[in-house]
Amino acid sequence: MKKKIAVVLATAIAASMVFTGCSKKEDTYPSDSIQIVVPVKAGGDTDANARLLTKYMEKELGVAMPVVNVSGSSGTIGMEQVRSAEPDGYNALFFHTEAMLPEIAELVDYQLDAFKMAGVCLQANTTLLVTHKDSGFSTFQEFIDQAKANPGKLEFGMAVGGYPQLVGLALEKEAGIDLNLVDIGGNADKVAALAGHNTDIINVEYAVVKDYLETGEFVALAVLNDERNPLFPDIPTAKEQGLDNMVFGKFFFVAFPKETPDDIVNTFSAAMKKVVENPEFVKAAEDSYALTPVYMDPKEATEYAQQVYDKLNSYKDLFVAQ
Repeated sequence: MKKKIAVVLATAIAASMVFTGCSKKEDTYPSDSIQIVVPVKAGGDTDANARLLTKYMEKELGVAMPVVNVSGSSGTIGMEQVRSAEPDGYNALFFHTEAMLPEIAELVDYQLDAFKMAGVCLQANTTLLVTHKDSGFSTFQEFIDQAKANPGKLEFGMAVGGYPQLVGLALEKEAGIDLNLVDIGGNADKVAALAGHNTDIINVEYAVVKDYLETGEFVALAVLNDERNPLFPDIPTAKEQGLDNMVFGKFFFVAFPKETPDDIVNTFSAAMKKVVENPEFVKAAEDSYALTPVYMDPKEATEYAQQVYDKLNSYKDLFVAQ
């Protein structure tokens, strides 16, 4: 009888070891590929930045990190996929500041605090206000003067429901002007419209229009940052030109489902810190979209995101009224 019990126990223990070995949760994290959901289409700067980060993160964590583009509904489809995923560390969201807008626009009822932040890895302090060479104004002040003299006439090209619309609304409020905000699409559409002189001013990242600026076809009026960007120091900030609140950079982050264990998030975050401090990554980020690698740990990233949200939410009434 004792022999029979011993055999049963041995079999049970062996079986539990087999099943434990098959479970991701019981293995040292990570033991399998980590899916990175990017809630926009492939081909843009967000997608490129995610792929740049994962290229170096794979080396640090020793597992594959496939980037999956899940676009639609202002990024909320991809965000919801991660929010509702199993909190085991194998599904993460890569996005930026625009993740806050759907809740501000009352499209969803949750904010970034519905996720657990792993950290911030990149900042884009490169958002410009740009016009074309034949617009009739070549400085920020000339633009404001002309807008005040012609209320509702100057066209601000943007995409409804996103960061560009918020920038346009904020510009109207802070400068005391009335613009004609027209939905002309994403960056490619905005640049094409400006190049064809079919719109008067757009907000866009420096790297997207760098060639146009160098040829003189486009004119940069201001960079929407606290300070001038050392990568293009000749472009003044809107802040130094009198609009203190026109600071609209983007930060890129990685976040997990809310209930993901802290030890998993911290392991991922520690690897991210090493990547951000890697000189090769720093150079690649600067060369691609003139980005600034900046590391914030989960606590710092969460607090910083709340500060940014508070500012963006101050424009809620304008945004929802559109």
